[in-house]
Amino acid sequence: MGERELYLLKVCRALMAYGAPTHRLEEYMYMTAEVIGLRLESFYLPGIMIISFNNTIWRSTEVHIVKTSQTLNLSKLYDSHEVYKNVIHDKMAIEDAISRLDEIMDSKDKHPRWLCVIMFGFASACIGPVSYGARPVDLPVIFVFGCLLGFMQLVMAENSELYAHIYEVSAAILMTFLSRAIGSINHGDGRLFCFSAISQASLVLILPGFIITNSALELQSKNIISGAVRMVYGIIFVLFLAFGFTVGSTLYGALDDNATSATTCEAPWPFWWQVTFVIPFTFCYIIINQGKWKKIPAMLVLSMIGWLVNYYAAQGFSKKTRISKGFGSNIQMAQMLGALVIGLVANLYSRLGQGLAVALLHPAIFIQVPGSFAASGSLINAVANADLLTKNNPSDGMSNDAQSNSLLTNAGLAMIEIAIGITVGISISALLVYPIRKKKRSGLFSF
Repeated sequence: MGERELYLLKVCRALMAYGAPTHRLEEYMYMTAEVIGLRLESFYLPGIMIISFNNTIWRSTEVHIVKTSQTLNLSKLYDSHEVYKNVIHDKMAIEDAISRLDEIMDSKDKHPRWLCVIMFGFASACIGPVSYGARPVDLPVIFVFGCLLGFMQLVMAENSELYAHIYEVSAAILMTFLSRAIGSINHGDGRLFCFSAISQASLVLILPGFIITNSALELQSKNIISGAVRMVYGIIFVLFLAFGFTVGSTLYGALDDNATSATTCEAPWPFWWQVTFVIPFTFCYIIINQGKWKKIPAMLVLSMIGWLVNYYAAQGFSKKTRISKGFGSNIQMAQMLGALVIGLVANLYSRLGQGLAVALLHPAIFIQVPGSFAASGSLINAVANADLLTKNNPSDGMSNDAQSNSLLTNAGLAMIEIAIGITVGISISALLVYPIRKKKRSGLFSF
């Protein structure tokens, strides 16, 4: 294998592994091949890129399969993109690029695992007030549960392939069981802790918002096979989480006849309490995903802008449509406007040469998902399933079954609607910033 082919396979692996936009991966490969003088065909599936090199001199074809787990590592994504960009613009030799990619892939993560576990706790505690109405008394509990989730994901799941297959469901069952137990503690005429905030905020970092958003982008880009596969996986993933919520709530409900069934928090705090935690959550999310220190300020500002647009748009559409609760087109429109604004800012910032748009967009988009998913009530309403299962009322069994199925399927539908709103917003933003690209030598590194 020649150095050009080796470089292309390595840069493909790096971009796939560290979070490059999946719906543009084939475009990156074609443009790289054109610059370095190769003829290739590529076909992308989630986690797999099939590449064939066509040798016109020997009239032969080499087929290679690049397979890697797809994660998000913002610092390594920046570094890999820098290598890709330098090769595309003839600023780096192929040999140097191969060596640099090897260094990136062999290097340790920027932030240690123990710090990321702690940041899981802080991120969960910060998103509680932002999206779920958590009060000060709830935050220590959410922090402990968030750290437990981080330990389960970064330590237990990493060291046990068998446990990794059931990690998400087991986490949902355990967190919901413990959250309902703590949320059922009485205090005066009400409950001391908020069950809905604790249970949902503890699990926020495993919501598949980006999985389904990527699938919607792939379908929009006519990558039908990879988009459909990822979409089905994302929907099933959400249904697994909803099922875990149901199981955890049911188990505690069977033990305690006075278990709480509240789906909202009592006496929510005002707006300033929400907005205070937007930037701290974004900071924790960036650390968990190995972001670069010098890029953090821009990400924090972008995240705050997007959240404010999303919040006020949701409030405005809610008033106009006279919808005060539930999930509807008002939330989807708010998602689209929030994604449109952060897409415009991120792409303009990137076009001025100040950063990588896709890396800037990740935290800002992610923070929009929990609030909209909470507005749908798709996960926390699983407690209604638990109440149906623990009640002995056979006369309305058919209606109970219908209600149970509806609650589960609504979770998947809600996530799809959120993803569509985000997809449309960021796609329009890319079109507005790059209406006509005169130099198409390098691919657009944005969603």
